[in-house]
Amino acid sequence: MDKLENLKQTVASYGKLCVAYSGGVDSSFLVHVARNILEDNALAVLIDSPVLARRDRATAIDILKNLGIRYEVVKENPFDSADFTENSRMRCYFCKRNNYTLIAEVARRHGITYIADGQNADDALSPHRPGMKAGREMGVVSPLADCGLTKDDIRRYSRELGVTTWNKPANACLSSRIPYGTEITKERLSAVEAAEETLRRRGMEGCRVRWHGNIARIEAPREYFDAILRTPEIAGEIKSLGFTYITLDIEGFRSGSMNDSAGDDA
Repeated sequence: MDKLENLKQTVASYGKLCVAYSGGVDSSFLVHVARNILEDNALAVLIDSPVLARRDRATAIDILKNLGIRYEVVKENPFDSADFTENSRMRCYFCKRNNYTLIAEVARRHGITYIADGQNADDALSPHRPGMKAGREMGVVSPLADCGLTKDDIRRYSRELGVTTWNKPANACLSSRIPYGTEITKERLSAVEAAEETLRRRGMEGCRVRWHGNIARIEAPREYFDAILRTPEIAGEIKSLGFTYITLDIEGFRSGSMNDSAGDDA
């Protein structure tokens, strides 16, 4: 059976479905399918947290409006939890578990039993995804992964179905820019977000700014290297956020670039 048809049948089997939505490629695709199959029995829930960049929040809500699905935005304050701010390698586990608890409350209010995440078949093979453990413990279903949909599959089907996120760069929460073992604070997240916005304003999507104390390390796709080096205003703007040194990582952007050391996970 075609993977997309298999997904449609799987989604239909839930009857009602609440999608844990982030605005990324995977969850946007799942929301599109759920809306088409289940209509008003599909609901998307976006967790509005300081780890979500404000631009990404606005874009995510615009996507939901365009898809025409019912949705709710739930505010969350991760700084209330020492498990989050201490930033251990299990940070994502604690954060996801809290988020799924909030989403489950919304789902219950709407009489929905099933909560789905956007995990795909590639994610399921990753050796470092503690958030997946939280999902399994809380009974969250992963229809994309269960139906064997890879990231490439999802992008291809999204393009065919007219889902606007089909070519959106991968992204992750802002806390992933802070090295493990380093306390996560509002100020550090704000500095990282503003630094990345300096690049995004200039059309440079898919970049990361990693926080290393007084050093901001830019990871960017290689096609942006020349533009970054030829635009001294970028360094000036990032320094104004409290950084002393600005570096451009010559290895370019790598998802999970610091997982093997003491770093972040996206």
